[in-house]
Amino acid sequence: MRYLITLLLFFLSLTVYSQKGKKIEFIGGARSLVSHSNFISDGDTSTTPKSTGGYALLDLGIKINPNSKTEILGMFRINNKFGGFWGGGVSFDVRQLYIRGVAADIIRYHVGNIDYKLTPYTFFNHNSDILTSSIGTMAIKEDVVNYESFYNNNNTWRQQGAAINFSLIFPKIIDEMDFNGFITRLNPSNFNNIMDRLYGGGNVVIKKTKNASLGLNHASVFDLKNTSLDSNVFKNNVSSITYDINYKKNNTKIGLDGESGIGLVSQSLFPNNGLSDYFINTRAYINCNKEKFNLSFELGFMDNGPDFRSFGAQSKRIDFNKQNNFYNRYTNDQILRQISAYDIYNDPNLFNQGITVGVMNYNPSINNVLPYGIASFNRRGIYFGSSYSDEKKIISAETKYFFLKEIRGQGTTNLKTFNMISFNGKFNAHNYFKKMKNDLTIQLGASYQDTKRNGEYTFENVDLNSFQLNFGVEKELLKKLYLMGNIFMLSSVGNEQIPVRDSDGQIINYNDYTVNGEELNFSGGLRFDFSKDVYLAALFEWNKNRFIPESPYTYNQLSIFYIMKF
Repeated sequence: MRYLITLLLFFLSLTVYSQKGKKIEFIGGARSLVSHSNFISDGDTSTTPKSTGGYALLDLGIKINPNSKTEILGMFRINNKFGGFWGGGVSFDVRQLYIRGVAADIIRYHVGNIDYKLTPYTFFNHNSDILTSSIGTMAIKEDVVNYESFYNNNNTWRQQGAAINFSLIFPKIIDEMDFNGFITRLNPSNFNNIMDRLYGGGNVVIKKTKNASLGLNHASVFDLKNTSLDSNVFKNNVSSITYDINYKKNNTKIGLDGESGIGLVSQSLFPNNGLSDYFINTRAYINCNKEKFNLSFELGFMDNGPDFRSFGAQSKRIDFNKQNNFYNRYTNDQILRQISAYDIYNDPNLFNQGITVGVMNYNPSINNVLPYGIASFNRRGIYFGSSYSDEKKIISAETKYFFLKEIRGQGTTNLKTFNMISFNGKFNAHNYFKKMKNDLTIQLGASYQDTKRNGEYTFENVDLNSFQLNFGVEKELLKKLYLMGNIFMLSSVGNEQIPVRDSDGQIINYNDYTVNGEELNFSGGLRFDFSKDVYLAALFEWNKNRFIPESPYTYNQLSIFYIMKF
């Protein structure tokens, strides 16, 4: 009790100081979750079917501005699992800590936890496994996963390190040069067989008016020699050039942009195991910003070499080597339950919070065309995209299509072909029907993929098709009270050959992958918004999974969320 009183007095003193000096403010969030689950597997007498649990947590950040050019943030988390007795289930963690500011009115610096990215091929957090946008119940769960994993809307990775940037302005020839640099630590030495491994890089962006820019980018994973007894120094260097040339007249903008470069992987003791390859991505685009609508088109070409490696851009959010946190085994044989789409929206423990060195596994039924996003290696082809929105925010929609092919065959000289088309659209009915007083939003997301390869031998024939559908509705019943409903479906049929890689990422074998299954999720609930960042929601979900035909299961869950951000 005395620790609690001390903590409260400390916060009270900070509040008083904040009111007087206006140099301290509190930020953070709080969340409480109570859930009751029912897992049903026919003939399963070994798995406990029902489970109840929950937690309450508080993320409290103290932001201090000792002067107008410096900001210090420290955020800690208190997490209490329900069922703990007198603090028995309570944990304390530091969630965020940084110092940032401006030195000499020129250099902006950031030390500690940094959210950083460079370009889509050097350092970028691609969201390659959630292909459809969400509202309603699915949006609530996705928001929790993103918050826990430090993901945001601009594709950054949360790292621990330091970053600086500054700009130079010129009177002639060019207008501005932006300099950015960062250095982070991926893992410390164990003073035996693991070296200190760092990740760093930066770029220089040269701008000429608003119609042209050129960027020189570099990112590198590297070991610090002599920080362990092992002398095998590992490196992954990626260098690229980015460009954007455009012409704008009235409300129409026409341009050409892209990124091209090379990636290199090397080990000092095994020079023959090194990999080096190129990548090219160029895109023509048209953006029309009229008074009543915005319309855009793009047509691009990509050519990513089969040995191109950029771990800062090819790290996946989901680690498919991890096990589910809920009902990870089932049936009387206690087989491992595969990671499902339902788990992706519900289990933050499956997600990475930083980059991974190595070629990560993926699920072909979820994304087989671009498993590592636009930076996926061994892909060549074209893509097309378009988007539309109106000024009254009635309709917004975007679609994208990829037609790609392997550059180098895997296990055969025959090449796979890939097709992927995706659509995400939203209709705000309350903005269209003038007499409608309460909000009504309908959203649809869909994605279809196919992979094909033909050959003389049976093992050469590949034919895999996958389809995702995400449909959601939000209807305002009363002011700030919303009825929500979602339907999510994932189906996959066919066969594929999945490469098995060693620790160096080299293919050593292939596994036959055969699938004929689907996953269907119905969910509904109510949400009451106390404010924009505070709401209470009750959700019920019914999930049916038959990706293993001989061991299907049903998963029902009732959840109550209370979420606050401040």
